Amino acid sequence: MIQFAKANAVLLALVAVILYQQSELKEVERTLNYIYAAVQKNNDDIQATKEEVWAVNDLVIAVYEEDAAAE
Repeated sequence: MIQFAKANAVLLALVAVILYQQSELKEVERTLNYIYAAVQKNNDDIQATKEEVWAVNDLVIAVYEEDAAAE
C-alpha cells in the first residue's frame, strides 16, 4: 500500500510539473507572438519608408532629367 501511495505521489508530482511547464510554455508563446507582431509592424514601417524613398528618388531623377533636357 505504501509503494502504491509513493508511486501515486510521484505521478501526481510529475503531472503538476507538466501542468506548470505547460502554463509557462503558453506564456512564452504569448510573449513570442507579441515580439513577432512588433517585428512585423517594424518591417511594414521599413517597407513603407523604403517605398517613399524610392518615390522621392524617382521625382529627383525626373526633375534632373527635365532640367537636363531644357538646357
